[in-house]
Amino acid sequence: MSAVANVSTVKPVAAACYDNNLVNSQGMFLGDQPLRFALPLLLVQVSAILLLSALAHLVLRRLAQSRFVTHMLVGVFLGPSVLGRSAAFRGTLFSDRGTYILESVSLVALILFLFSMGVKTDLSLLRRPSGRAVAVGVTGAVVPLAVTLPVFHALQPSLPADLRGSSLITELAVRLSLSSFPVIADALSDLDLLNTDLGRIALTASLITDVTSWFLRACSAAVFLVAEASSPAFTAKILASFVAFVLFVAFVARPAGRYIAYKRTPPGALLSEGSFVVVVIAALLSALVTDAIGFKYMIGPMMLGLALPGGMPIGATMTERLDSFFIALFLPVYMALSGYRTDLAEVTKEEASEKWCALELFVALCVSGKLVGCVAAGLFFAMPFRDATVLALMLNIRGIVEVAAINNWGDTMKATAEHYSVLTLSMVLITAVSTPLIKLLYDPSGQFARAGAKRRTLEHARPSADLRVLVCLYTEDHAAPLIDLLEASGSSRDSPVSLIVLHLTELVGRAASVLKPHRKSHTGGGGGNPTPSDRIVNAFRHLEQQAAAGAVTVSPYVAQAPFSSMHHDVCALAHGRKANLILLPFHKSSDGARSTANNAVRSINRAVLRHAPCSVAILVDHGLASGSACATAANSLLQRAALYFLGGPDDREALAYAARMPEAGGMALTVVRFKLRNWVGMGGRDEARDEEVLEGFWTRHRDNERVVYVEKTVEDAEGTASVVRSMSEKFDLLIVGRRGGDDADLEGSAALTSGLSEWSEFPELGVLGDMLASAEFASKVSILVIQQQPAKNTARGGGGDIND
Repeated sequence: MSAVANVSTVKPVAAACYDNNLVNSQGMFLGDQPLRFALPLLLVQVSAILLLSALAHLVLRRLAQSRFVTHMLVGVFLGPSVLGRSAAFRGTLFSDRGTYILESVSLVALILFLFSMGVKTDLSLLRRPSGRAVAVGVTGAVVPLAVTLPVFHALQPSLPADLRGSSLITELAVRLSLSSFPVIADALSDLDLLNTDLGRIALTASLITDVTSWFLRACSAAVFLVAEASSPAFTAKILASFVAFVLFVAFVARPAGRYIAYKRTPPGALLSEGSFVVVVIAALLSALVTDAIGFKYMIGPMMLGLALPGGMPIGATMTERLDSFFIALFLPVYMALSGYRTDLAEVTKEEASEKWCALELFVALCVSGKLVGCVAAGLFFAMPFRDATVLALMLNIRGIVEVAAINNWGDTMKATAEHYSVLTLSMVLITAVSTPLIKLLYDPSGQFARAGAKRRTLEHARPSADLRVLVCLYTEDHAAPLIDLLEASGSSRDSPVSLIVLHLTELVGRAASVLKPHRKSHTGGGGGNPTPSDRIVNAFRHLEQQAAAGAVTVSPYVAQAPFSSMHHDVCALAHGRKANLILLPFHKSSDGARSTANNAVRSINRAVLRHAPCSVAILVDHGLASGSACATAANSLLQRAALYFLGGPDDREALAYAARMPEAGGMALTVVRFKLRNWVGMGGRDEARDEEVLEGFWTRHRDNERVVYVEKTVEDAEGTASVVRSMSEKFDLLIVGRRGGDDADLEGSAALTSGLSEWSEFPELGVLGDMLASAEFASKVSILVIQQQPAKNTARGGGGDIND
């Protein structure tokens, strides 16, 4: 927005006179009126906008509304449509004089936001985009243009005079036919859909059209300036200035950015204060330069951001120091001021109805054309209609980039006050409708539940079948205990183990999530130092080399995603690689101390338990860790394991896993079956299946001296706990089924743990697992808790809320 534009009437120039000395007030007790001074007024304006936005979002987020919608509606509320109808309110808080500084500061926030999003944009998405993403992006951009522009030319003679000869409709059609990558990335992040299948397609499709549009926008601006030039000399200066800026960004700024990121900054660290200041100054100067040579101020920061390396350390530093404070503080102000300029009175005027109806016709044509184009492209690539519709809704989300374009049209008088109000409200309405529909129609975890029609469990697999385990690690410290467990689990040519190793890290400094096979070159820079992912993979490669040929195979992957949606990557990879088991580390360390990421890890584990397309195991390490990720697996720390069998599908799954240990791993295994005294079985299906599985197990291992089968008869849950306490310290590893409160239908076996869950601290471990993981059992005994993939249409909990 132009700093001199009148925020309520959208006129080309508005004069605002004020005393330059009115900056700091001496206080109301000395006779000053603080709100007549620039600094107190700025503080009140920002505070009012942020406070109202926070309160409004508490309500609107329950309706799946984005912060963009919240900020815009707050601006409408403060503007001439509601509170601004009062001349006293408008004159005190939002006079032309009072908004001058506020708009300037908010524009700086917009510049830094565009720069930050440019840094975070992963241009590698364009190297090998999927055919679906290209088709959806191109078709979604071409169809609305092909529909809107011919209709505009056909109806032009009958349109209102202010639209008939204006370029507004053409620019509107171009803007709405495209999808802005920063807007889509921000919206999908709010919806926790960044790392879903549709989310990745939407990001790639929007990036394709957005990069193309930025290039065309720069070219069209150059053509316009050349056409306006008064002489060939001015034409040469314009073109030379822009070419010089592009060359400077490509051959000076980019190498300098890589030098700062990879030479001056230690691996894993954020930028130093000096380097950070240099980068921010460069972003502001890029806006100044492009604005000074006649191009839009938004082009410079975006180009510079795209040229600099994303991720660590530049992207992460922008997120840590810029996004979380300055942009978060003043970007809402920019959107609120845009909403403030909206005047519903202009729209409701009788003489304005023809204008806004005509304008809304073209908005509707653009939106519907984009929906049809995206859906058609999705259906062509055999996407389900529901998914294609959701993808089209994602690409129709509007945000700050569209608002910036509308502000520019208003400032340059391409849009009248009526046009401005109609277009702004249209952007808000489109997003306000799209995000709840996406939330309603798309449940990415549902596809994994539907995958449960074909169960991939250990209980139902052949004893010698290939065991496919997805091993998830959050840090290097998780590698050693998991490797010890996998080595003890046994593998051979006749009973091979396929390990899909997934290193999970939080998405920092990038806008798009990552899930890809690990490559040695995945170092984030040019240095030769191995990354944490490299060291983790090396440890598992060592396990593969130590095993017999063909007994163990390792397929490493890396994933970068927000913690709130990281379980999507885990479940998607398990589904795609047909894993039998997902192996997760427990969120708590052996000494009971928590790391900073532990609560997030716990939330991910619970989400995986709820949505996994296969069985899930959680390893509670109480002494298996043998150092670092590079620790060898040649001498396992696990020699003796015990399985506590109470009954039910989870216990049968645990038995199926434990049965591999003495067969191929050479580990001693004790199976302890608990029975309730005086219990008369009801002849249920689970009881019969328990007997069948135990009998089959003992038949196979009767002659194996490393296998011991014991039955313990107890009176109640207290007796179960007593037996567990007396036996557990004899073993290196305890294996239990999760069971927990989810298996209340197990009748008699439920009585074996009845009442133990009242003091449960970790519901995701089940009743028995929680008891074993408590401080009383925190010795050198580690616990493996296993949950069987539930049958179709059977819901399983993930352990409640994180605040339980």
